[in-house]
Amino acid sequence: MPAPALRTPSPSAVPVMRHKNYFFHEADVNFRVEGYVFRVHRYFFLRESAHFRELLGSSAFPGQDAPGMTEANPVVLHDATSDGFACFLWVFYNPKYSIYNATPKQWSMILELAQQWGFKEVELLCIRELERLDMSPVDRIYIYQERGIDHTLLLDSYATLTTRDEPIALEEGIKLGIKTSLQIARAREMSRGPDTGTGLRSPSAVQVLGPDLHTLIQGIFELPPLRTGGVAHAGPYTAPIHPSHGIDRASALPSVPTAPTTPSKPEALSQSNSSSSDNPPSYDGPVDVKGTSRFETLKTSGAARGRGRGGTR
Repeated sequence: MPAPALRTPSPSAVPVMRHKNYFFHEADVNFRVEGYVFRVHRYFFLRESAHFRELLGSSAFPGQDAPGMTEANPVVLHDATSDGFACFLWVFYNPKYSIYNATPKQWSMILELAQQWGFKEVELLCIRELERLDMSPVDRIYIYQERGIDHTLLLDSYATLTTRDEPIALEEGIKLGIKTSLQIARAREMSRGPDTGTGLRSPSAVQVLGPDLHTLIQGIFELPPLRTGGVAHAGPYTAPIHPSHGIDRASALPSVPTAPTTPSKPEALSQSNSSSSDNPPSYDGPVDVKGTSRFETLKTSGAARGRGRGGTR
């Protein structure tokens, strides 16, 4: 007798619970993500996303509620995780106005959903906050390439890997990918020593620095020249990686409009019954970031328009 065929449980068969931080009784749209129902305010989704304006504006059959109107008939989001969606909602319901403390991985998760669903202002926020964070050059390159962020913002990260004494380690090369690793190896070779005439350069300390180094890297990585005041420059215009240098890497990005007043929730915005590091971050105290603006540079170069893995818009 043949074994019975395996069945995938239907969504209605999976136990569902209300998310402990994002179920507002006075809100007006219900989303289901994995085993959680989120009841939030549709205003944010209608304001920001053409995808959700179409999804939530679809008419229901006679006698049926429109999608998301009731807890029994939520909009099911198959292209998100409950932790990722909770992080995404934290952007709108953050109780600390304009203070966003999150990890690079959390911002990457938020950015992925913003790009999938067409939340342009959230995308700009993610890029600005990623630019503020102190990350290793390899981690920054990995996230920016994965999410399709403008590679001109990686000029300093490429330069750091080019000029440091240590070559690219195996683990770093795997994370960067073969193309980027080979480009960095070429930049390291070309920035050191004179050409021997055989196509190889004698090993020595870095001899190409400053604007000449940025020009070299821009050529190897095929980066367009940055523009300020309508004039193209080879650089350098991106800020140092370490915030201790006193330059704000992200002040140049467009500001995010203040959201309407929303119900306040506890500051610990973690996923219910989960201790994952991917949970929405909590507020850890004030952040003092100082520096100069490079808004026009990023604005004209379309820095924030990159796209990573596509999604339904």
